[in-house]
Amino acid sequence: MKLGSILKTVGSSIIKNIVPGGGVIIDFVNDLLPQDKKLPNDATGEQVDHAIKSLSPDQQTRIMEKELDVEIAEINAWERVQGHLAEADKAGASTRPTIALMMAGVVCFAIVSLIVSLGYAIVCDMTDMVQKQIDAWPFVLTIIGVPTELLRYYFGKRYKEKKERYNLAMGRSTGGSLISNIAKMIKS
Repeated sequence: MKLGSILKTVGSSIIKNIVPGGGVIIDFVNDLLPQDKKLPNDATGEQVDHAIKSLSPDQQTRIMEKELDVEIAEINAWERVQGHLAEADKAGASTRPTIALMMAGVVCFAIVSLIVSLGYAIVCDMTDMVQKQIDAWPFVLTIIGVPTELLRYYFGKRYKEKKERYNLAMGRSTGGSLISNIAKMIKS
């Protein structure tokens, strides 16, 4: 990735917060700047771009060659994130999937049993049995609904946990609970 496009993407944002390895860019630019024109640690992309343009063409070329360090830092950051996510997935990865598999088995067994018995009643022309099964829909819904709801809850919870793990691995806030969000709103 070209340093110029990185700086345009960052714009007025603090470069260290947006670009992995952004500190390397600031440190390298500061090495070439006079003492009175050094960039602060929270320099924005625009400030870095302006500082680079104030340098001689030879120094600008040296900075553009430094883009490899930024790419390496991006790769290392991505690798660390993936490592953290893999480690987080290892922990506690057996109990709930086993329960979800059992609930899926219950749902499949109930559905297959109902379809087989209904099909048998239809083929054997047992209209009273067909009517009884049709009238028993609340019972059937309960039998199928409870494990189905557990499965739905499991997969929804799993999605939320993976999202939170990813945000934590990337160093972002997870948003907090409802009570903490209300407390933040009251304080502000």
